[in-house]
Amino acid sequence: MHPRRILVLAVSAAVGGLSWWAAAPGGSPDGSAPPPVFSLLAVGDTGKPRELVAALDPGLAVAAALAHADRESPVTGLVLLGDNFYPDGLREREFKDRVRSNLVGPFCHFIQLTPRGQGSLEDACPAREADRHPVPIHAVLGNHDYNERESPLLQRRRIPEYVENWRMPLDDFEIRELRGGVSLILLDTMAWLRGKQGDALTRAVRKSRGPWRIVAAHHPMVDTGKSAVPRFERRMAKALDRAGVPIHLFLAGHEHNLQVIEKPGDWPRLHVIAGSGSDLREPTRGDPGRRFAVAEHGFARIDLAEAGGPLRITLRRVPIASAGGASGESVARFAIDLDGTVSYLQPARD
Repeated sequence: MHPRRILVLAVSAAVGGLSWWAAAPGGSPDGSAPPPVFSLLAVGDTGKPRELVAALDPGLAVAAALAHADRESPVTGLVLLGDNFYPDGLREREFKDRVRSNLVGPFCHFIQLTPRGQGSLEDACPAREADRHPVPIHAVLGNHDYNERESPLLQRRRIPEYVENWRMPLDDFEIRELRGGVSLILLDTMAWLRGKQGDALTRAVRKSRGPWRIVAAHHPMVDTGKSAVPRFERRMAKALDRAGVPIHLFLAGHEHNLQVIEKPGDWPRLHVIAGSGSDLREPTRGDPGRRFAVAEHGFARIDLAEAGGPLRITLRRVPIASAGGASGESVARFAIDLDGTVSYLQPARD
């Protein structure tokens, strides 16, 4: 890895339990441990139009790595962190072509088509049905998804007519109670960027079951570098803080790189950026709590081995040439307990 492409700041978490990470996700070194009760794969900014040469398409490489990671250790959901269709969102006149090239084709392994989708999009997903693993695809909107007025509604209401397991909130937020005691809070951050107040969100988060809470959104709510919006960050922090419940993880895209930011004493405790699903941007100076940042294509994996925790998070980088099936290289691995203690953080190797 080239030194210019990696930025690793001081790590305050204790390093230990290296053998704990030696096993495949959710398993013990001897393979005797049961699979996780809850697992997510998360990636954002996947919507770049396809390259003419598939082998040079980073989005296809990342999608292939996600599928391979699921085959290694099956997950219970996939999270798409916004900017699902570049550069201007989804248009009616190109609806099927873009859904085919940016959703059904790349993520075929996870897709469950409706009867209508089978009639018009099945050829985009050549994998045998027995080889697929359809899981809920929890998706949020990004800023590029709003450039065309019709795009949000097409993604919220039209895609489910073709993709049965597409789960995008119909409003500005939605809370989903998942297995393992995980409350997944899906946010459309464009609403808060435009000045929306968070009273309804605060009440909903307060009522979420937990005990684990994960927010998934497009825009980070901490300073991740060039794209920081302090007013939005303060507004979002106020809305979540007033809920008065612990939020362990905030997943976001928007920054086209992989980052980890820790906020000791605050909720959300960990902020993970996985916005390098199809394009890259060098990290710039950001929040002093940043522990890791690298400009690499890749994704995040979140595992909960048992209801009592800890929650384990892995960042994987994906070389473009990995479209053949590799699940990528782990570049940062860490865990968080229910009380918010970060117990392990592995920086990337140079």
